[in-house]
Amino acid sequence: SISRVIKILRLSISSSITMSSPKHVALLLAGCGVYDGSECTEAVSLMLHLERHGCTFDAFAPDKDQVHTVDHTAGSAAEEPKRNVMVESARIVRGNIQDVKKFDIKKYDAVVAPGGFGAMKNWCTYAIDGVEKYEIDADVKKMLSDCLDAKKVLGLTCIAPMLLPKVRSGLKFTLGKTTGDNFPYVGTATDAISLGANHVECDNKDIVVDEENKIVTCPAFMQDDTYYAVFMNIGQLVDKVVAMM
Repeated sequence: SISRVIKILRLSISSSITMSSPKHVALLLAGCGVYDGSECTEAVSLMLHLERHGCTFDAFAPDKDQVHTVDHTAGSAAEEPKRNVMVESARIVRGNIQDVKKFDIKKYDAVVAPGGFGAMKNWCTYAIDGVEKYEIDADVKKMLSDCLDAKKVLGLTCIAPMLLPKVRSGLKFTLGKTTGDNFPYVGTATDAISLGANHVECDNKDIVVDEENKIVTCPAFMQDDTYYAVFMNIGQLVDKVVAMM
């Protein structure tokens, strides 16, 4: 009958909408600018590749003061005037930012985060206190722990995976390579190994996947290379993150 055909069509349309519902991702930011916040190319690359896959995302950052502000033309750091991590992060996402305290893992299919020195200054104290004494921000740790516990996908670029040894021991990830003239941060990879991480050597033509814990990492600017090379490397990471959702 006509009524039965209409019912079938409605069910078909409803099913199609459900199947094509976009995946929702949380983007963690650490400020705006490579030397005291998130690396902007990496952050924007994550956003663009997520949208390429039809994903939606919300941005989060800690609502607290940055450790310091770096003059990106001179490399000099100043503690005054104070700048807020969340306020600075808002520059990257046109003001659409939330305090990481409000993050609820049940609303998201994945968490992604770019590198930049802010990741090691504002999310944790590795860049300030060194490998033996650094601590991770409690709200950032909860966000990552919740992601791992819920078996959601976690995608981290550049130096951001250095957070992981303070979340859970023995996780598999990459921070690039431990040797090589075009890998300027080889000491970070060595530090991760000293903390018991399952570190995998990798250049920015590839990614590393911890299938068991649903973690995807890539070197990005841990290797000296072009903006486009980093954009493409992060595209590989997002491709895998989406495939694992």
